This record gives sequence, C-alpha cells and structure tokens, in this order.
Amino acid sequence: MYSLREKFKGVLLGSALGDAIGKSVEDVVEKEVFEFYGGPVKGFVSPHPSSPAYGQLPEETSDESTIVRLLLESVVAKRAIDIRDFLSRLILWYEEEHKHRYPDPSLLRAIDLLSQGINPSSHGLYATSVEGILRSIVVGLFHYYNPALAAEGSRLVSLLTHRSQAVYEGSALLGASIAYLLLEEFDLKDLNERIRFLNTLKTFIKEKKFAKTLNIVQELLYEKADLEIAIRNLGNGSFIFEALPLALFIFLSNIEKPEEAFWKGVNSYGSFGGDTDSIAFLVGSFIGACFGCEAFPSSLLKRLEGASYYEELAEKLYDITEENKIIRR
Repeated sequence: MYSLREKFKGVLLGSALGDAIGKSVEDVVEKEVFEFYGGPVKGFVSPHPSSPAYGQLPEETSDESTIVRLLLESVVAKRAIDIRDFLSRLILWYEEEHKHRYPDPSLLRAIDLLSQGINPSSHGLYATSVEGILRSIVVGLFHYYNPALAAEGSRLVSLLTHRSQAVYEGSALLGASIAYLLLEEFDLKDLNERIRFLNTLKTFIKEKKFAKTLNIVQELLYEKADLEIAIRNLGNGSFIFEALPLALFIFLSNIEKPEEAFWKGVNSYGSFGGDTDSIAFLVGSFIGACFGCEAFPSSLLKRLEGASYYEELAEKLYDITEENKIIRR
C-alpha cells in the first residue's frame, strides 16, 4: 500500500521524468537510436540531432511539462480549478518566447486567439494532439476521490486550448485513469481486473471509434503482445488515440515491472519514430499513480530539472485536495 502523498509526487515526478528522457528520441527511428546511443535509452542522454529537442540539456523537460506545471501552480495558488487564472498564466508564458521549448503550434495559435478574446473554434482550430490533454493529470489528482468529476474537470482545462472530440474524450479518459489508479479500485496484477479497468474507462468515451482503441489494448493484453506489435496495432504518433492507448498498454502489460514499463515508454519510437516524450510522460504518470515516486530510480529523480519544486507542489496539492474532500463531505 503506497501513501496518497507519495503517489501525488509519483505522478508529477514520473510524468516529468518521462518527458525529459523521452524528448531525446522523439521522432527518431529505432535504427538511428541504436546507432547513436548504442541501444535503447536507459537514462538521461543528450537529444538526438533529429529530435525537435536537439540543443536542450538531458535533464530538461519540454513545454509539455511546462503547461502541466502552469496549471498545477494555478490550482495551488487558487486552491481550485480557475480557468481564468490558468489562461492568464498561459498568456504570460506565451509572451515569453525565450522560454519556449518547441511548443505545440496549435497551442500557441489558440493562446494568441484567446488573448484577443477570440474563440479558437471560430477560426477552425481543430487540435487532436496528445499534448493538449496531458494537463489532465493535475485534475485527476485534484479530484481523485471522484473519477467522474476528474473526467469533467479534465475536459474543461483541455478544451480551453484544444477543441476537438478527441480532446473531449481523451482528456476525460486520462483524468479518470489517474483518479482510479490513486483509489486502487482494481487489482491490476490480475488480468481480469486490468480488463475491468479498461472497461470502466470506456464509460467515459462516447465515440465508438475511440472506444475501439481500448478494445485493441484488451486484445493485446490477452495475446501478451510485445511493444513492436502494440505499436503496429495502435500507433505511436501524437494523435491522442494512438499515444494514450499505447501508454495504457505499456503500463498494464508490465504492471509487475514498473521500471521496465517506464523504459518501454521512453523507447516507444518503433520503426518510424514516435511521440516518445508524450508516451513516456503518460506511462510515468500511470506508474507514479500506482506505485508512488519510489518506482523511479532515485539517481534519475535527483538529476531531473525542477524535481524538488514538483515535490513541493505535490505536497501542497495533496493538502488542498484533502481539505476540499472534507468540505465536500
């Protein structure tokens, strides 16, 4: 049994760690990864020249973690999910271009429009990138005691900048996933319980075509498929219903070996390259929610950019969440 406080830390540290290490091989094919690093990545490495993160330090995170941190800071400061405050923080960040680390272009366009009081949807901005839903982990933590509320809150914060049905479905799925893992309502060491977990998550999806991806995850778990086969069947790109189902498969298929699951998330580039920082971010968050921060090598956490700050924010968020839970009762 892992304490909730440690799980809060695990979600934030695990996601940031996955982002930091995964960014180095983003969009890089397996052959090039092996030629450059001598094999799969198993620690902090300098970003590959073909990665969009080339030039960053090994321990630095990408802007995917930056946006999550902005929401986290907002929730801690306001002791609630305050969309206006979150947006004001996004606009301030948007204006400080020197701090950007290859952010999602659709995110920048959405913030620009919102800063002018313009609805991004009115300009046909249709975003389906998994980057738009990663912030949902904060809502999953904040409303962990009520997965349905976590799902609704996740939609709210994600649809602010990324407007699409995929975002509507994926954000709810991610927020609810974090909440359920914290609650430990499923004995995930049992395959049938893993299937029940996925079936529960499907209740948050309205579009059949998106629900089908979780059916594929179930089939892959039954077949004990390897990572290569999973990538071939699910995909590993930045589309929400490629990256998210693949991350769930990696996590659930290695539930008794969480560190191995983490490294498979990092090395999920496949034969054509993939969105490895987002996938590793997701796998890291799932591991953290299930096993706490002790699931990750301490030597890596010590090097991770902003690790102590994430721990501090996790402590504050946990305290606020527990206070809110008592009030709601």
